[in-house]
Amino acid sequence: MNGIKGDQKGIEENTGLHTRLCRGIIAVYFFIMVVIYPLYAPGGYVRIGEVKYFFFRNVTLVMLAVVGSVIVLAALVRRDQEWIVRQYRRMSVTDWFAYGYCLVVMVSYLCSDYKKDALWGAEGWYMGVMSQLMFVLLYFFFSRFFCCGRWLGLWLFISAIVFLLGICNRYSIYPVVMEGQTETFISTLGNINWFCGYWSVTATIGIMLYWCSAKGAGRVFWGIYSLIAMLSGVTQGSSSAYLVYLTILIVLFVLSLSGNVKMYRFLELCMIFTTACQIGRFMQKLPGFVYNYGVEQQGKSTGITGILLDSNVVTGIFLLLVGFYLVLRVLDRGGYFRLEKFRRRGILTVGVAVVGLMGVFFTVMRDDAVQFRKTAFTVESDGYLKVIPDENWGNGRGATWNCGVNAYRYMDSFHKFVGVGPDCFADYIYDVPQLASRTMGEFANMRLTNAHNEWLTVLVNTGGLGLLCYAGIYVTAFIRFMKRAGKKPLFHVCAIALLAYTVHNMVSFQQILSTPYIFMVLGIGEGLVREDECKRAQPDGDLAILDGQQAEGQICQDNNTGE
Repeated sequence: MNGIKGDQKGIEENTGLHTRLCRGIIAVYFFIMVVIYPLYAPGGYVRIGEVKYFFFRNVTLVMLAVVGSVIVLAALVRRDQEWIVRQYRRMSVTDWFAYGYCLVVMVSYLCSDYKKDALWGAEGWYMGVMSQLMFVLLYFFFSRFFCCGRWLGLWLFISAIVFLLGICNRYSIYPVVMEGQTETFISTLGNINWFCGYWSVTATIGIMLYWCSAKGAGRVFWGIYSLIAMLSGVTQGSSSAYLVYLTILIVLFVLSLSGNVKMYRFLELCMIFTTACQIGRFMQKLPGFVYNYGVEQQGKSTGITGILLDSNVVTGIFLLLVGFYLVLRVLDRGGYFRLEKFRRRGILTVGVAVVGLMGVFFTVMRDDAVQFRKTAFTVESDGYLKVIPDENWGNGRGATWNCGVNAYRYMDSFHKFVGVGPDCFADYIYDVPQLASRTMGEFANMRLTNAHNEWLTVLVNTGGLGLLCYAGIYVTAFIRFMKRAGKKPLFHVCAIALLAYTVHNMVSFQQILSTPYIFMVLGIGEGLVREDECKRAQPDGDLAILDGQQAEGQICQDNNTGE
């Protein structure tokens, strides 16, 4: 009887007016964030970072305040004194890492010597404690109240418009007039690094949806979207996109070894990518279409982009892919090709493929992308033999990473645990004379606000505890999503989106055009996990008290205990 009473309370809690209100509010918020927010640029590129941030901050704070008030009022009206206890019991390992990150961020703020910037964040970046808390609350609210399936198409449709504008801008066509237009700004998002951060999340979702799709109109839509997204990634200008491509290529190859159909999807995506490159090459020949970023005097692009857009290599690869694809199809139809037999051998080749692809990737990089120069072993004053990386590596990322590592080394023991404060990277390194002299020597008048490596920046800002919790969110979520991906394709979508964002941000940073979206993806995936867990754990007998399938879904949400 106690179990039945608990189930009835769960049904009331999750089918009541307050739950429907929360879902409606978050659905409206999601619509604003995926439809209006990417296109919102009233002042053109003039202070676009601040304009975007204040839009995100104001809309998010209103949503969090309203949803939080509805939840609290519902608990008070029902006089439910055990509500908080039940929420803690249902928390998963990812929830606990997110909760721990909230606590560490607040402790880091309280212990910071730079509380002004620690609260809202450094000017132009705004990744302070308030933003970090908003990100985590987005994760919790989306995981509890958002139903994602019917909305992903809308999200990607709008992102396709953003990508098409970016492609046009890169070829000197400006359908939308933007004040402050230069070659480094693109579409309605601003700097190419910010554009690429947004792209790393949304493009990956669309590509993965195509890989997961079956026959039908949906597959055609995801295929067209993947073509647009891939062309945008090749042409936009930031070389960090190729890290995302490399990640997706390797992961999808491994996953596609599970069967013939998935391998066909993988090969189709490879052909879509090479087709996108051919389209980008053809567009350069159209009247008025001039590729305008990172070009040499002869008008040709450089680095990997130059190889993809200006050489015949991609054409040859495309023809080889088409031939290989057709041969496999013929063999499959005749019953001679079953990929499952070669799975183990294929996995062993992945290691060789990874090394080869990374070697090619780093070899073809030029000055506008990643730069390697031979550096010798040197002995520093402490007497230890160390390799000093080239500080020009990766458009100066070698220098920014050195600044981040040195900043952490100069901290006292306490701050190594809790950091110098959220988004206080610049405040600290310019406050320590030894760090300030090195930084100003490398970057002159430019102010270095992060290490251009998300996890290294988190380490400096929130210490070892902050990095442990932050990394724990992504690692545990990725593992848990992948465990369930065989039964529900959306788990693959969420997991690979997390991986692509993380890999991209190893050479980039948190910002308000990518980080809110990845926490929304985290929440969507966690919500799917909660639903999956409760359906597996729910005894058949308890379902007798429910009225229809909808009630079954609701009690699953209430009774889920996470992992």
